[in-house]
Amino acid sequence: MFKASNGKLQPVWAFIFAAILSAIAFVVSGNIAAQMVGQHAFLFELVFRPLLSLLLLGIYVWMLTVGDHIDDHRIAAQGLPRAKAWWKHFVLGAAIGFLLTVMAVAPIHFWGHTRIAYDQGLRIIPKVAAVIVILLFGALAEELMFRGYPFQHLEKGIGAVGAIAVFSVLYGLLHLLNPGASRWGVVNTILIGILLSIAYLRTRSLWLPWGIHFGWNATLGSILGLPVSGFRFFNVYARTTVTGPKWVTGGSYGVEASAACAIAILIGIVIVWKLPVKKLPQPIALLSPKPTPRSSLSHTKG
Repeated sequence: MFKASNGKLQPVWAFIFAAILSAIAFVVSGNIAAQMVGQHAFLFELVFRPLLSLLLLGIYVWMLTVGDHIDDHRIAAQGLPRAKAWWKHFVLGAAIGFLLTVMAVAPIHFWGHTRIAYDQGLRIIPKVAAVIVILLFGALAEELMFRGYPFQHLEKGIGAVGAIAVFSVLYGLLHLLNPGASRWGVVNTILIGILLSIAYLRTRSLWLPWGIHFGWNATLGSILGLPVSGFRFFNVYARTTVTGPKWVTGGSYGVEASAACAIAILIGIVIVWKLPVKKLPQPIALLSPKPTPRSSLSHTKG
């Protein structure tokens, strides 16, 4: 029931098992981080997000080995090939994330008001570095979970459209757990999930969506000092308070729950869809050799 005729794990079952193990990794990482740093939210994220990324990478390496019989290039097989120009995809993604965030926030200049408080001085340098680490690993963990091994195997089972729908809706609903979550926030997060899924499918790698994800969060939280999906602990350099219509500001959840953000994401989907990028070349994954049945004639010694 679980295996195909070639001995590999059925794609849908691979998705189900990966989803269960991903949820376990999330809980385990959270418990370890809480035990290490207690209730300190910033330090919790600094431990939790890198740990979750490493656990997910390890789980998917194991699943590729036992389920897909792949013995080599198992990190690349998850969507992270070290192909030529991989870093250009990441940088391009970060630039797109920056552009879309600015587009989403720009209407506040016309229909709202902002008040910015800066925290300057050398003492914030370690905090800024820590935030970059949190954002990099946080984006990586979410891309591994929502565009990596589970997504890739569900796509094999039900097709790209079905996989995008399942993971984008799941991605949006999980953000209901965030502070200040709203229906607009869920809708926009679903749209962001679609955008990031298309970015993966255009390149068959996670570098572009990882870059977009990181660029969006870094611009919103660290550069502009606004909430990122309801969270404020990224605002170490600047903290911006906005007032105005909720369709522009998004309320306490932030601009990601605004109608202006929805328009920016839709423009982003078109940009990514039309982007002149090529699929990154994938290394040849080596299959585990299957044991050959011993023949009583061919293996009989004279």
